[in-house]
Amino acid sequence: MRRLRLTILTITALSVLAIPATASAAMKMGLEDESVFVSGNPVVSSAAGYSMLSDLNIKTMRILITQASVADGGGFDFTAYQQAIAQAQANGVAVQVVLVGKYPRPNVASYATFAKAAAQALGGSVLFYSIWNEPNLNAWIKGSNKGAIYRKIYTAGYKAIRQGDPSSRILIGETAPFVSRSPGIAPLKFLRQLACVDNNYRPLRGKRCPTLKSNGYAHHPYDLDRAPRRSNRGADSATIGTLSNLTRALRKLRGRIRGTGSVYLTEFGYASQGPHRIPESRRATYLKQAIQIARRTRGMRELVQYLLINTANDPFPTGLLTPAGVQTPSYAALKAANG
Repeated sequence: MRRLRLTILTITALSVLAIPATASAAMKMGLEDESVFVSGNPVVSSAAGYSMLSDLNIKTMRILITQASVADGGGFDFTAYQQAIAQAQANGVAVQVVLVGKYPRPNVASYATFAKAAAQALGGSVLFYSIWNEPNLNAWIKGSNKGAIYRKIYTAGYKAIRQGDPSSRILIGETAPFVSRSPGIAPLKFLRQLACVDNNYRPLRGKRCPTLKSNGYAHHPYDLDRAPRRSNRGADSATIGTLSNLTRALRKLRGRIRGTGSVYLTEFGYASQGPHRIPESRRATYLKQAIQIARRTRGMRELVQYLLINTANDPFPTGLLTPAGVQTPSYAALKAANG
C-alpha cells in the first residue's frame, strides 16, 4: 500500500512510556517519505525534513528502490540513492532499503542481477535489505500462487544480495495486511503458500521447499477504516489489531522460514483525505493507540509511519503534514510517543 514510486521509510528509536515487562522493549518508530528525502518536495526541503526527523527522534530511514528507477542502458545507476544515503548518514540517520524488480510479472533472473548490483553499490551503508513489496497483492505480483512465485524471487534475491554484500541483513515478507480494495490474497494464506504447507500448517506432499533464511519478517499492518483495538479483518489477515495472527503463524513456520522472531512493521498510517479520511483528532488518537499495541506485542522491532507530508490528490494520504506543510495532531502524537 504505497505510491508506486521511490520510497523512503524512516525508522526511529521509540522511547517507551510505562512499558510492561512483556512488551517489545527494543521496538523503534519510523517515518517514510521519498518526496522529501530523495526526489525533492516543493514544500518541505530535505533540510527541513531532517530537522523534523530530529524533532521526532527518528534515527533510521528506509528507501524503496525499483529496478526501473535505476535502469541505465544495459546496467544500473544508483547515484541518486547513494547520495540520499550519504545525506541521511550525515544527519545521523541509518538506512534500510527495499528492492523491487519488474512488477507485477517478475523476472527472477533479471531481479537477481539487479539485487546483486544494488548490494554492490550500497554495501556497507545499508542496515537491512528487503526483497519485494506487498507480494501478496496483484499490484506487485500477478499469479494465483503468489507464495511460490515469491519463494523463487526471494531465494534468488537472497543469494544475489549476499554475493554483492556479504555482511547484508535481509528481511522477508513486506506483506499487505488484508485483501479489500487491492486484489490479492490474505497474508497468512500467502505465508502458507510460501512455506509449502496446508491450511493446518502441515507440509504439502510432493513439494520440495528448502528452508528459507532471513533476519526478520516485514509487514504492513494498515487498517485505514477501523480503530486499532477494533481492527479485525479475519483469521488470515494481520492488521494492527490482529498482530497475534501473524506472530502465531510465524512461530508455526519457524522450521521452514528462519529468523522471523523479529517483526518489522515497515508501513503504517491513517488517511487525512480521500475515501478513507478520518478527522484529524481521531487520526492522532488511533496512531497513539497503534503505537501502544505494537509496543506491547512481543517480537515487534519497528513501526513505520508512512509519509511525512501529503500532496494534493495523493492516493494514499497518510502524512503527518498537510499539503501546505502544516503539522497535524498526528505529528504531535508521534512526537509525544517517541520523545
